Amino acid sequence: MRILGIIAAAFAMAGQASGDGQPALTPGTVSIEVVDAQHQHPALDQLFAGAVGDALTDANFLILPGQGHGRYIARVTVAQEARGAVAADSGAGSGVTLGGGRLGVSLPSNATQMAGLVVTRLQVDLTLRETGRTVWTGRATTAQVQGTAAGAPAAVAAKLAAAVIRRFPAKADEAIAVP
Repeated sequence: MRILGIIAAAFAMAGQASGDGQPALTPGTVSIEVVDAQHQHPALDQLFAGAVGDALTDANFLILPGQGHGRYIARVTVAQEARGAVAADSGAGSGVTLGGGRLGVSLPSNATQMAGLVVTRLQVDLTLRETGRTVWTGRATTAQVQGTAAGAPAAVAAKLAAAVIRRFPAKADEAIAVP
């Protein structure tokens, strides 16, 4: 019985090939590179590289430090652009404060302010290190209001990276729209 199980496992592994004759994409070791020709925001690039690394780890990849190590290279490209302004809640809520022997009560406000709308795009290309051939690409985009919790760079990086890597190994021609 054990021998039959081993033979069945061997056939299953041998049958894991994509329709184009290439081996099936499976998680493995990966190093992360940021692709940014302008290098205008190195802190933002590193934030996104870290978020992609976290998402890849959640998808059973093993992140290796440095470049030139690992089965794959994950090339991370981030682009952001301002797209005008939108009305956003001011965030002024009600509350009670006590300070210096005084009691202060603030009432809720329905005030809105104009805030910038920022569109962020993330692309991750998985390339085989030994051949340099890109074997998988994932893209996601979101539009968030500046100055909000959802628009914070760390929150945007985490949600875009998770959305992109969640699709692995499925291939898609279009970017994922992330709310």
